[in-house]
Order: sequence, then C-alpha cells, then structure tokens
Amino acid sequence: MKWLVFFVVLLVLNACVTVDYVKNIIPITQKHHTMAVLPPRTTIERKIWMTDDRFDELTRLKQAQLQDQLIRSFNRRINEGKCFIEVLDINTTNDVALPAGYHEGRISSKELCKLLKVDAVFESQVQILEPVSEATALFFQQATGTTLITNSLVLNASLIDSLSNAPLWTLNASKFGTLGSIKAIMLNKVIRRTTRNTPYNIKKNPYRKLYKAYLMPDDPQ
Repeated sequence: MKWLVFFVVLLVLNACVTVDYVKNIIPITQKHHTMAVLPPRTTIERKIWMTDDRFDELTRLKQAQLQDQLIRSFNRRINEGKCFIEVLDINTTNDVALPAGYHEGRISSKELCKLLKVDAVFESQVQILEPVSEATALFFQQATGTTLITNSLVLNASLIDSLSNAPLWTLNASKFGTLGSIKAIMLNKVIRRTTRNTPYNIKKNPYRKLYKAYLMPDDPQ
C-alpha cells in the first residue's frame, strides 16, 4: 500500500525541471568555447531474466546511447543558433576520459577539462526504471481505477570547468509515465529540456536576462 501511494503521488509530478547556478554564471560561460559531454552514469531496470553480464552489457549500451543523444541535442541547438558552445565529439571524449579512469573516479572533472583541452565538462547521472509492469498497472486500473507509474526517468546534470571541481550549474529533470507511455519519447523530451536549460542557451530565460545584464551592467532593468 505504501508503494501504491508513492506511485500516485508521482503521477502529480509528471514532469519537472529545476536548475541552479553560481551567481556569475554568464561571465564565466561566456569565456567558454568547447565542452565535452562525459559518459552518463547510467542506471537501468534489471529484469529478473538478466545475468550479470547481460545487465552490464545493456547498461553500457544505454550509456553510449544517452551520451550520443545528449551530444546530438547540443549540436542541433548549435545549428539552430540557440547554443554558442562547441561540443567535442564522442570518440575523442571517450578515448581520453575512459582510459584516464573517469568511471572509476581516478580523475576529477577539473583534471579532465585540462586533459581533454576543453573549457568545461558536462556530467550526468541518468536513472531509467519501471516501478511496476504494464500488466500490473492494467490490473490496478481495471480493478480499482488507480493509475500507476510504469516508467520513471530522472536526469541529474552539472557543468564543471577547469578552475574548480565545484559545479557552475546543476539541473534535475524528471518525467514519469503511466500505462502506455513510451520510454524513448520520454527520454527525448528530458534530453531536449536538459540541453535547452544550460547557460549556453542565452536566448532562454533566465540566461537571457542575465546575459542582457552582463552586456549592460548599468541598465536599470
């Protein structure tokens, strides 16, 4: 019953994006030219039939897919003139970050910036889970009229530059789907919201207002 209440509460929180950033985020990021998107630390739903090797393999595949989607989303915004940062390609990023021990925590994000020769790195943690099966959700819907969460997607991200290991910017994006929801569609929406809400998109508030204040510090507005 506790789980049932939890799923119903989550339904109210169907989609959410929150961001936080340092006070001088615009002056700092305006000096950035190149960024690397690091492989997301990824958690997926483990099915009962999965062996350890199969689960690890699927996690790696999902991680590579997510990293590629994030980079493509950034590049799409760059091509549309909505993002001014250049993004390092996935092969160059991984050829440096993985042997350096990024996954094992043997190298800091600040050190990776210098090693990759970029101004900032984009770190993320992605959790893709299935709280209940479609069959269970259908049963509860027919038996009690209760709508349960069948897909849960949470993405936490941060920007770290070469000057400090403390994040300049953080984001939490989440989306929860009910019976019939499609994870791929949910994931695309979360990734679009993530890249849209970085400080490199100065056409979107609050960064638009901060950028205007940066250009015209004496403006009364």
